[in-house]
Amino acid sequence: KKFQLPDGSKVDGPLDLVIVDFVSRNSFYEGAYDPNNISPPACFAIHPEPKQMVPSDNSPVKQADDCASCPMNQFGSAGKGKACKNSRVLAVLPPDADADTPLWLLTVSPTALKNFDSFVGSVARTFQMPPIAVIASADFNPNETYASLTFGDPRPNENLAVHFARQAEAKELLMAEPDVSGFGQEPAKPARTAARPAARKPAVAARR
Repeated sequence: KKFQLPDGSKVDGPLDLVIVDFVSRNSFYEGAYDPNNISPPACFAIHPEPKQMVPSDNSPVKQADDCASCPMNQFGSAGKGKACKNSRVLAVLPPDADADTPLWLLTVSPTALKNFDSFVGSVARTFQMPPIAVIASADFNPNETYASLTFGDPRPNENLAVHFARQAEAKELLMAEPDVSGFGQEPAKPARTAARPAARKPAVAARR
């Protein structure tokens, strides 16, 4: 439950940030998760609107024509949850960012979707603006075992012009599709070293 910043350092929450833009992403993986062999998704979809999600034509094994009717995107397809992972991916910047500050990608897991969507709706009602218009406080939900984000405490963004100028860059970053060129390939096995022959002891001449 730590934020890893672009420079590699890790910090605890809460963290003030500006959500420059965000998209919805659905990802279906074949087989069980293996941290030692991260495989590409078999099917994926990326779109600004969660209700308009359709699998990318570049998906190795498309599961359906649209995400709404996909059997892998229904509750109960994986225990009580979904076989397809639903998430939001955010492009964020610190409140005091400038034109050269690197954009940072932040993934909102399925357990945090309700809180994030509620936050976006609250900002729209209160400020009549998208999330980029406010500074948000991001933290980790203490009631969840795994890292699950929460968003709150929206305040007017006094640096809006700088953040707004980065939206095109953020959109391009968010819409980039995952590399699926390695889908279906067997994981590389470590090379085996040939056994070395046992060292032979030098012959000793018998002494008479």
